[in-house]
Amino acid sequence: MRRAFPLGSLDCRPMRRLPLLLVAALVWGLVLALIALVLVAPLPSVDDSAPAGLRRVLLGESHEGRPIKAYRLGDPASENVVLVVGCIHGNECAGKAVITALKKRPAPKGVKIWMIEALNPDGAAAGTRQNARGVDLNRNFPRKWRRQGQRWSTYYSGPRRASEKETRHAMRFAEEIRPDVTIWYHQPLALVDRSGGRRAVQRRYADLVGLPLKRLDPLPGTATRWQNHRFDNSTSFVVELPGGAMSARSARVHARAVVTVGKM
Repeated sequence: MRRAFPLGSLDCRPMRRLPLLLVAALVWGLVLALIALVLVAPLPSVDDSAPAGLRRVLLGESHEGRPIKAYRLGDPASENVVLVVGCIHGNECAGKAVITALKKRPAPKGVKIWMIEALNPDGAAAGTRQNARGVDLNRNFPRKWRRQGQRWSTYYSGPRRASEKETRHAMRFAEEIRPDVTIWYHQPLALVDRSGGRRAVQRRYADLVGLPLKRLDPLPGTATRWQNHRFDNSTSFVVELPGGAMSARSARVHARAVVTVGKM
């Protein structure tokens, strides 16, 4: 007659492992579900509320937390890439009207245009040249940077190269899109500065908008100087608009010029 094994002699370790295996399976399933959700969810930087034909991307925030946005217009597959910056000095923001005019145009063919209304939204809100930390962003880029001035002085460069969030947002975005042509709007000299790159592009723009083409003395730490050094075959230049607000008609003229030189 076979002896019955006493209950205490049974090996219950596999049974004890079962709850742990179930917990592990549930956790792994939750992880896979979260991964799937991230993969199918829209990118947080893309704003679906942008008008039809425009793509709006959040580049980041200013020192005071204001959003810095870029808009894309035109042919997304085009190899001709243009970047337009309406306002880097908060008290020189007439260039934002050009971007407003560009947004109202039909999507152009043969060119992809990226537009940043205000790289310095804190300065624009306060009406100051500098950002909220008292830095002139157009002396804060790395190329030929040198320390000058102090906080809230006109041309304060910041404590070090690219010390400002807004500067770094612009640099990262330029690295990503690699623009062939970049236009930075300033005021109030009423001219096109031959800042570097292809002179024919700058000459054409000046002719189209009726401004003289002149060469201003190069300055340390400017956006155009950094871009023209950083990217091969890049043309980054300054358009100095007249002082005061820009009329809608003038904004349309500049918008047409942007599209034209973007295809060159």
